[in-house]
Amino acid sequence: MNKVKVIVQFSGGKDSQACLIKACEDFGANNVTAVFCDTRWEHEQTYSHVKEVASKLGVDLIILKNESVDGMYGLCKRMKWFPDSQNRMCTVQLKIWPMIDWILEQNKHLVIIQGIRAKESAERAKFNVECSYFSEYFDDTHKKRLYRKRDVKEWCKTHDASVLRPIFHWTAQQVIDYILSHGQRPNPLYERGASRVGCFPCIFARLSEIKIVARDERYKQRVIDLENEVNLSHDKGKEASFFCKGKIPARFCIQNSNGAPTFAEISDYVLRNENQPTLWDDTEPIMSCVSLYHGLCE
Repeated sequence: MNKVKVIVQFSGGKDSQACLIKACEDFGANNVTAVFCDTRWEHEQTYSHVKEVASKLGVDLIILKNESVDGMYGLCKRMKWFPDSQNRMCTVQLKIWPMIDWILEQNKHLVIIQGIRAKESAERAKFNVECSYFSEYFDDTHKKRLYRKRDVKEWCKTHDASVLRPIFHWTAQQVIDYILSHGQRPNPLYERGASRVGCFPCIFARLSEIKIVARDERYKQRVIDLENEVNLSHDKGKEASFFCKGKIPARFCIQNSNGAPTFAEISDYVLRNENQPTLWDDTEPIMSCVSLYHGLCE
């Protein structure tokens, strides 16, 4: 068994891109592998960006999918509902499970690099800079059912999977500056106003990010079609919606009798007057450059 394999979990977002660049500097591109977990719900620019960055850096790129479901679309149809803050099955089944399946196929010790930053959220600030990827599998106080627990424990008898978070204490602007200083550009979606990149849209997207989707008829219709597919199995009053109740003011939510907004209603809301910010949104004031980060539109 060879000693160690260096893995960067690469989503196509700015944080994991900075980690990938840094890993190449620290370990050498020949020793680094980028792993992208494909939810089949990303924007086409994200797919292109992932491949382009890996190619420029000269690192191997592995794309993982959960082949048991047809991505986000298939998962929601199977669940007959949409993920939410209490049930993030999109992350679990489309990212975590394929990653674990792949790790268990490796006959090497792994260093897994993650682009997690403390300033992203109060929850992420609680993370450690270094830890074991499978630490919760050996935590006796952990009560949740764990995926492939027996297989993981068996693999861990002879292998190690250590997690490093090298940009944990960085700000978002430091991440952007680091990418630019290395002659690269972050995902083009940031220049269109996205604050984070991944699923398009993510169930936790801000209204300013939903506006990017709403402006693109192809991706807007994709969400509308998915809502319609999921609701084929729902009775009146029990409609499922991609975004939860309260995402926009109730007076704009008319179609569903349970008060949850349809994606068409949210799209109409965010586009109703593009030149004026709304107190309901968390967007910054309108500027000539729609990027939230300095240096991207210069």
